Amino acid sequence: MELQFRALDLSDAPALKDFALARAATLDHLVDRVVDAQMELRRRHQRSGGESTKVQLTIQIGRQLLRAEEEDHDARRAIDQVVDKMARQIRRYHDKRTDRKGRRPPVAVPDVVPLNDLPDDEVSFPTLVRSKRFAMKPMDVEEAIDQLELLGHDFFLFQNVEEDQMNVVYRRRDGSYGLIGPERG
Repeated sequence: MELQFRALDLSDAPALKDFALARAATLDHLVDRVVDAQMELRRRHQRSGGESTKVQLTIQIGRQLLRAEEEDHDARRAIDQVVDKMARQIRRYHDKRTDRKGRRPPVAVPDVVPLNDLPDDEVSFPTLVRSKRFAMKPMDVEEAIDQLELLGHDFFLFQNVEEDQMNVVYRRRDGSYGLIGPERG
């Protein structure tokens, strides 16, 4: 696996790059068909004083995207944690792929519920600080839930193959999942 490494605001970047490449190499035996692998380190100043390093590791396997993120005062420890987290996600990804043969119980997804209209009060919104675009492939709700779990996000936007519309699947506080989509009509 060839890892693209980026360090922002770090003075010891060359030494951390060597360490990160060595740690990421431990994932090689778990992953095949890697399309892209990126690790980004970013120094963050905390309000309470001191600094921490935020490490984000993203690996694309075929058309699936796996992402892990960790933050620690020690950059090497943050790298260790993010690689360990990614190893767990890769194992879970492989387990889910083998479970697709019908041994897993179906996921209960509620009907799409229309959102209530928001109040017309004038509200000041925060400014947009990041925009993200990604390739989308049509998938069913179960595959979207798998992607949500693999990415570690709270929600996932996808093209629902059953309805041929954009939907959002999200994790509820009780651990179940919800589905948001446009009204049928």
